[in-house]
Amino acid sequence: MNPINACIAASLLLGVAFSPLAIAADLVRGAELYQRHCANCHGQDGVSTWPGAPNIARREGMLQTDQALLQKLRVGRGAKPGFQGLMSDPDILSTIAYSRMLMR
Repeated sequence: MNPINACIAASLLLGVAFSPLAIAADLVRGAELYQRHCANCHGQDGVSTWPGAPNIARREGMLQTDQALLQKLRVGRGAKPGFQGLMSDPDILSTIAYSRMLMR
């Protein structure tokens, strides 16, 4: 199964609201961006390493639509930086798609 179909299947099995935006996601690019911008706090495998950072592996904060997560990642909040201007929307969506693959 290719990575895109695996992401779709995982989303459906987990009952996650699947957005057509994720279909165009580049999972290789998402993995690269996740490691660069997210792994320091959310962990290489989605298990948070920073106090207060959502544990992606346990689905914390991930059971939202891609559009809701995109907006939150654009703006940031508290210690979480906003990525608007640092990452394009397609890159943020690719990172979201990759992050969803880390959920257990």
